[in-house]
Amino acid sequence: MTARYPVLYFWLRLSSLLLSTLMLVLPGLAQHLSLFLALMLIAGLGIPHGATDHRIFSVLLYRKGGKPMMTRFYSGYLGLMLIYALLWWLSPVFSLLIFLLTSMYHFGQSNWNYVNLGSWPRALLYVLYGAFVLFVPILAHFETAQPIVASIIQRPLPQASPLLLNGGIGLVVILNFGMIGLLWVGGKLTLQQVWAEVLNLCILLVLFVSTPLLVGFALYFSGWHALSSIQDQIVFFQSQKPGYRLKDYVREAIPYTGLAIFGLMMMIWYSNSIQLDAVWGILFIFLSLVTLPHLLLIEMLYRIGQPAEVEWGATVPE
Repeated sequence: MTARYPVLYFWLRLSSLLLSTLMLVLPGLAQHLSLFLALMLIAGLGIPHGATDHRIFSVLLYRKGGKPMMTRFYSGYLGLMLIYALLWWLSPVFSLLIFLLTSMYHFGQSNWNYVNLGSWPRALLYVLYGAFVLFVPILAHFETAQPIVASIIQRPLPQASPLLLNGGIGLVVILNFGMIGLLWVGGKLTLQQVWAEVLNLCILLVLFVSTPLLVGFALYFSGWHALSSIQDQIVFFQSQKPGYRLKDYVREAIPYTGLAIFGLMMMIWYSNSIQLDAVWGILFIFLSLVTLPHLLLIEMLYRIGQPAEVEWGATVPE
């Protein structure tokens, strides 16, 4: 992934290291800024990266069925969200497991979609990478994550020993480094790609461990994941419409971003909760609702649209 957007990943690496350093040098500042920074990143970049799903669908399938296809898209997209919301109400624990699995797959998908593998090895690679970016920050800051997860599943979490937490971190780190090695041995990665992926994992590990839970996750979700996904989408749109630019993406994303944020605010208002952990729990439930249909559509984009075959060397025009 790094080779596609070298400038983007240079700044992502640099900002992650600078933020990690800042949080270590000024821990008091970290606590004061963490809430604001996390919210701004998620609202400003994280949510908008899925706000052009309608555009992706129209490019992929509109020509096959015209307006009726778009009607199916909106009804299917919203219907899937409503079904998942009902499932959250009926079984929060099961719904959380679905969220974790779909998120792991989706995060891995955005990083590893350029590697040519069969269905099962590809899914395993995606899930392992997603386990790294989800569980390392959670296990490294388990005391912070505990009340948030408890508010989501509506039951307390058991205590975990430092040995168990550190062992979990070590396991997912070793598995991901091992997978990179296997891909190289199997001829799926060049040596340059191996070093790039190893460097990214090391920087993310430092970020997740040294920054507060929500800050580290927000920077990964909004920067490493969302920005690269946005560029994937823009390049795909450009392959269909050469004059498509970043400003076109922003213009199309703004209305649906606003609707999504409004929906999130309504969920928080309806919950009538003033506890911060509960608010964060609602945010993650909201993200789960929009992630499921978004994941399915992005999977369609990578399989039908084949963006990895587009020339990635050019920069995205302003």
